[in-house]
Amino acid sequence: MRPFFLRCAAGPSSLSQVTRTLLLLSTCLSSLATSLSAQVVRGRLLEAGSDAPVAGALVVLEDSLGTRVQQGVSSAEGRYSLHAAAAGQYTLRVLRIGYFPFETRIALQAGEYLNRTLVLGGTPVSLPEISVAGTSMCGDRARGDTLSSALWTQAGTALAITAQTVTSRSYRFQTELENRNIDRLGNVFDVAELNELNISAWPVRAPPPDTLLAVGFVENIDDMVQGPTWYGPDAEFLLSEPFFSGHCFWTVPPGEGQPPEWVGLAFEPGVRDSRTDIKGTLWLDRKSAELRRLEFHYTRVPKWAYGFEAGGELAFAPLPAGGWIVQRWLLRVPLPQQTAPGRMKVYGYRESGGHVIAVLDAGGHLVHSYPD
Repeated sequence: MRPFFLRCAAGPSSLSQVTRTLLLLSTCLSSLATSLSAQVVRGRLLEAGSDAPVAGALVVLEDSLGTRVQQGVSSAEGRYSLHAAAAGQYTLRVLRIGYFPFETRIALQAGEYLNRTLVLGGTPVSLPEISVAGTSMCGDRARGDTLSSALWTQAGTALAITAQTVTSRSYRFQTELENRNIDRLGNVFDVAELNELNISAWPVRAPPPDTLLAVGFVENIDDMVQGPTWYGPDAEFLLSEPFFSGHCFWTVPPGEGQPPEWVGLAFEPGVRDSRTDIKGTLWLDRKSAELRRLEFHYTRVPKWAYGFEAGGELAFAPLPAGGWIVQRWLLRVPLPQQTAPGRMKVYGYRESGGHVIAVLDAGGHLVHSYPD
């Protein structure tokens, strides 16, 4: 998938500990090169009682200081393999959607190849039906809220597995991309479509979290010549400490037209300032605890676009052999029109999005296809 942004010119630990675990996973996303060291732990994940393989779980190796050393997604046979740079004491942590995390301690000797089969038991997570919106809680208070933390744990696990699926670069995606403009009467024009085969990537582009903290999600927001540049949220930002500590969270029931079996975790910035942030909702399936969709809106638009919304959505889907992907995405922002020197008005909207129609492995063999 080709990452996109838009430039619109004229025209069983405690839930609190689990939450911190997910936030720290983003530090692994930019440093996943396999170590040349010979310390290796590998094995299989099996379901307790049936010995069925557990596919699509995120397996994380942490050192004695809690630093993430390496992580990977278990295969269709439940297999995993992780490398460590040095001998020592480590923790193996398993995160899988629909269950609370599992962890065990191991010791790796110099040059050792340790085989460790993990039998995963535990009761599946049950997400309650939400009929009214919950109370907004921010930062550490949200960590202490049992229901919000449970929803975030499951959503964060799905985001981490999706990000790991992408960074593994094990798949190629056949995608259909579309950009189009829509005037205020609903007429569509300047449609550009592209069907391409790309190495997997997160489909929306965002600067590093520290940069977003400094400049926000929209650069050059009041630029009358080049127009603003709009960024979307990626996994690194959503799993970062600045996102969690800087936003407030509350539970919400499904709205009109949404599946009744969904439950939402809404979020918005804890503090409003001159930067453009995002607010939105992470939607999960109550029975499976699977992340279905992320909807987001920008908290600030250019002056010429006051009263008009801008935002987007990402839809998530599992792969049969384990792993998750962003299967469908869309970004919709106001389209400016110059009416006089230095003056703009909203002409309509620009939409940029796409969807995955097929997933292929590294050898070009079809893994899964999705209906158009």
